[in-house]
Amino acid sequence: MTARQADDHPRRRRLPVLLAGLGFLAILAIAIAGAAGRLRTLDAAVATVPGPSVDAPAVSPVPPRPIERFTSVAVRLARNQTLNQALFSLKLASEEVTGVVAAMKGLFPFRKARPGDQLRLERAADGALHRFTYRQGPADEWIVERFPDGTLHGTKRPVALTTKVDRVEVSISSSLYEAIQASQEDPTLAVLAADVLAWDVDFYQDVRAGDRMRIVVEKIFADGKLLRYGDVLAAEYDGAATGRKRLFRYTDASGQASYYDDDGNSARRGFLKSPLKYANVTSGFGMRKHPVLGYTRAHEGVDYGAPVGTPIWAIGDGTVRQAGWNGGCGKSVILHHRNGYDTVYCHMSQVAVSAGKAVQQKQIIGYVGATGLATGPHLHFAVKRDGRFVNPLHLQVPRDAPIPAAQLPDFREKISPLRAKLEGPVALN
Repeated sequence: MTARQADDHPRRRRLPVLLAGLGFLAILAIAIAGAAGRLRTLDAAVATVPGPSVDAPAVSPVPPRPIERFTSVAVRLARNQTLNQALFSLKLASEEVTGVVAAMKGLFPFRKARPGDQLRLERAADGALHRFTYRQGPADEWIVERFPDGTLHGTKRPVALTTKVDRVEVSISSSLYEAIQASQEDPTLAVLAADVLAWDVDFYQDVRAGDRMRIVVEKIFADGKLLRYGDVLAAEYDGAATGRKRLFRYTDASGQASYYDDDGNSARRGFLKSPLKYANVTSGFGMRKHPVLGYTRAHEGVDYGAPVGTPIWAIGDGTVRQAGWNGGCGKSVILHHRNGYDTVYCHMSQVAVSAGKAVQQKQIIGYVGATGLATGPHLHFAVKRDGRFVNPLHLQVPRDAPIPAAQLPDFREKISPLRAKLEGPVALN
């Protein structure tokens, strides 16, 4: 045997082994492929076998909630009518009236209910009370609502108040009251302004056509509507009879607020110029024919014509010397003042003070009437000095102390923006 033949022999023996191995691998590959196919078939079968659903059950659409419809009615509280009476007049059941009153208890000042207050009821379709609203003004509104459990609950509607400083300027043709009213402002501003200038201007005697007035005042708004006026911060009256009077509100270091002129002199005097805010002098001081007794005699005071019930001021601080009926003077008050004066107020419809009590300037001591020897409603006002009657219209009473020198720099700083507001350009109303 040659060497080549010896080498070929082992190759011939390895060939079957190699072929057998390749066959085994082929069979194994076919088996694996078959198994994979069966798995895919099984997955598909499983996917198609019906079984319990795992999805959430379908939800039926909720029908829309029916729209609630309410009927409403609004009325005004009548004179001498209580809240209970008003609710019963609106055909509320007695248990609903009781429920409304109970819900408002502790929130609403029942004693302050006044004629003209607005009541509004809202009823459901079945007639049951849904909501009740009680309104006294832009900032005062109480609401009673029925909760889902059927109970009634009350609240006071919160209202945000805003304050604006504004200037009002008017030209007077007849009276300050009418001029303020014509300027589209609330006439109560005329009362506030007259109060500030009461020591310097007699709005019954001093007003002339063509006089002008400027007022810097706080305006308080609720829901964008004027609720009321705040403090008058500055006022200027330029009149033919008075000249120019200008005052500024200033709060001193002790917290006391008062009015002063440009130089810091106090506007306050011991006496006001008049005991009434608005009235007409119907009879002056001196000799006259008495309207009731018919003969001529000295008229030792001044008569102011005014409607019954008009409030009467104490013109200065003092003590009540007499209060009550006083002969021909009717219901009257006599005040004694520290400066040696006595002031007399006659023919009142009602006296508001009692003898021996102290009173302050501008305190209401009674109301205009026609008691005693009087032909109509008016106030007879008289002034005595050291026991003798003097003309009330000619009193010259000194002012209170001015601002101390040490506080003048602060005063000037504080009134500077008020002066600018008072003097700035504005359209004349």
